Amino acid sequence: MKVWIDITNAPHVHFFKGIIRELERAGHEVLITTREFDGLTEILDMHGFDYYVVGRHGGATLEGKLIAGTERMYRLSKLIIEEKPDLSLYKHSAEAPRVAFGLQIPSIGFIDNETAIGQNKLILPYTKLLLYPRAIDVYDLLRGGADPNGIKPVNGFSELAHLYGFRPDRRVLRELGVRKNGYIVMRTEPVKANYFNGPEKSVLEDVIPLLPDVPVVLFPRTSEQRKRFERFDNLIMPESPVDSLNLLHYAKLMIGAGGTMNREAIALGTPTISTYPGRLLAVTRWLVEMGLKFHSTDPIKVASMAERMMDLNGSYRSYIRSIVGSLENPMDVILGEIETFEESGRFSVPPLDSEAGNPRGYVGLYEGRNEQEPQ
Repeated sequence: MKVWIDITNAPHVHFFKGIIRELERAGHEVLITTREFDGLTEILDMHGFDYYVVGRHGGATLEGKLIAGTERMYRLSKLIIEEKPDLSLYKHSAEAPRVAFGLQIPSIGFIDNETAIGQNKLILPYTKLLLYPRAIDVYDLLRGGADPNGIKPVNGFSELAHLYGFRPDRRVLRELGVRKNGYIVMRTEPVKANYFNGPEKSVLEDVIPLLPDVPVVLFPRTSEQRKRFERFDNLIMPESPVDSLNLLHYAKLMIGAGGTMNREAIALGTPTISTYPGRLLAVTRWLVEMGLKFHSTDPIKVASMAERMMDLNGSYRSYIRSIVGSLENPMDVILGEIETFEESGRFSVPPLDSEAGNPRGYVGLYEGRNEQEPQ
């Protein structure tokens, strides 16, 4: 069977790498497509994958996104008509679902951002089997056009799949000149995302001065963000892609204004603080409720919680890992669905669960004082 996987964002490489390896091991042919965006090709090269580069990211403007997306869908269509895959896989790709639907190729899509409404409306109606974290309210997906007979919740979060084949390696620490458990990792806001409407100034600009004694490895998303942080002395900003999983594994703490690296840190058992300034994702709220993450946009509260988390580092890591170990890995679910499809020509979809909501949990670390932004 030939399986087409469209990878449109850097974290998607980590999400699909285990699926790609396992499909190849089972004798399937894997066709990978990607686009020019955020060091994607460099990351694919790091993993030794063969791929087609089809199109580019359209930038921050609506006009740019529309033109780039239209051009990419046209070019993808020509390639996929020639390649004739049997199945399509994607995660938040706006072009692959429509190409697969137009060519009547069965598809499996994974969605974990219910706030990306514009993008989701280009994905949900055209996806044959939609997988999503159970923390998301199913009605948000139905309102976006998802087929109620083609959706399946996963009791976990996507970044659990990123740990496929992970083996701790301190090489990245030597490359960056930091010590195990002696630094903080930070990630700036996703300013180019179509769902982001926060301020230009990052919350992290006011957090860093409050933690002057700890080296910070920061990952900006744009050159403009990089310039805004150049004034800090305790900051390291890698110039090229690095092994972020090992960096997070050995970090004392993760503080991020985005989502993916925060959840990767949690999957690894690393204490994490979210500083995202907008509406929180359902997955984020769920992780906060279970005590696996703290959220605030107040720099003083963030710095105070950072100090507390670093003091409780060992015991808190044990708690995180005990909860994470009980969750469902999306990679296993996807591979199971592919096997079912190969055997029967259809997917395994359970009856719609009207009770699908947020699993509950609590840890006394925050004493119920997790801060959330107005919805």
